[in-house]
Amino acid sequence: AAEISVRVPLDNWNDYIKVLSESPIETKAVTSATVYTIGDIIAQQTEGTKIGELDRLRTLRSLLAGFIGHGPMSHIWYNFSENIFESYLHWTAWWSFFPKVVLDQAMWSPLWNNTYIILLGLMKRESVETMWDDVKRTTIPLIVSGLKLWPLAHCVTYGLIPVENRLLWVDVVEIFWVTILATQAAGATKGDGEPSSGH
Repeated sequence: AAEISVRVPLDNWNDYIKVLSESPIETKAVTSATVYTIGDIIAQQTEGTKIGELDRLRTLRSLLAGFIGHGPMSHIWYNFSENIFESYLHWTAWWSFFPKVVLDQAMWSPLWNNTYIILLGLMKRESVETMWDDVKRTTIPLIVSGLKLWPLAHCVTYGLIPVENRLLWVDVVEIFWVTILATQAAGATKGDGEPSSGH
């Protein structure tokens, strides 16, 4: 029994690494879709929705945002930022994770948060004006909320985790963040329970 309890997780990890190396973008897309689904379900339950009354379309939109946006975009971002620091700046010392965290929070975080809001708005067929209003309404609160979580989490992301596994680590932390993001983006709800524009 002890051997099985060690072998099963190890075999699963090895299978994940194999799939990740063969299809990195697709694997990361599925991983993020799963996390965004879990996060939205948690967010809805935090808002008081019972499991049988979940807004399935809202959850589907979060799933698609993770699949279409977060997974592929994160793959590109982590490789791009690593390339800047290693190939151009040649900052590979132990302290190099500090500027990586700063760059992440200054560029990637606002870009992804606003992309998430826009993707959900497009899926709800909202007007450009509505989506823009939602981006303006949520940008600063999401940055402030993010500063409570991501700088510390990214000390691990950029300081300890190899670039090919960063999204998996981030997605584990992301379950907590997506709950915050989905709740913030759904902020003001319409009378019929549909999240307001911008989620």
